[in-house]
Amino acid sequence: MYLDTAKIEDIKWYSHFDWIKGITTNPTLMKKIPTEKNDDIVENILDIIGDRELFVQISGNTTKGLITNADRLVEKFQNKVSLKIQTDSRGFEAIKIIKEKYPTIKTLGTVIFSVEQAYLAGLAGFDWIAPYFNRMENNGIDAFKTIKNINKLYTAHALETKILGASFKNTSQVMETLLAGANNVTIPPEILKDMMNNKLAIESIEKFNQHAIEVNNR
Repeated sequence: MYLDTAKIEDIKWYSHFDWIKGITTNPTLMKKIPTEKNDDIVENILDIIGDRELFVQISGNTTKGLITNADRLVEKFQNKVSLKIQTDSRGFEAIKIIKEKYPTIKTLGTVIFSVEQAYLAGLAGFDWIAPYFNRMENNGIDAFKTIKNINKLYTAHALETKILGASFKNTSQVMETLLAGANNVTIPPEILKDMMNNKLAIESIEKFNQHAIEVNNR
């Protein structure tokens, strides 16, 4: 499981769990940290997570801009960061060059909304893709079926790209993504908190604790 956030407090708390394999970020998440520049946020996260994976999204309105951004990140952080790359024509062109220049850098194809996008990302050599579950659902796309078909396609064509489900509004969507065949998920801290604190479980735990106090006070 990956944590989808740039908030240092949340990363510090959840990094105690060794099943958090890494962090995913994007410019929108970075923007929510108003007092820090992007590179400073990356540095702070790396200081916390050690050798766990950190995905940083490259940005640019042109293929050249994406590659320039990738060059800068690799030069500054070397193999400490993995790259999120948009899956449009500019991104598909950029990953070819990025993979040739930096063959050991891990890549994640982001903003996946269709099976055809995922297929091209697999052919392009992305290590991971991120299908956006809730965004698909909001636009009338059957997210479960889409991810299931991506998984089926990758298996049929022996594509090694893995599926990292993203964009969730509740815990059910997370589970649906995994049941559809995603290899992993990246989820925001508030949803992970809900997963760890099931409402019915909390009610039962509180009752058990109260009964334990009553028994001890006999």
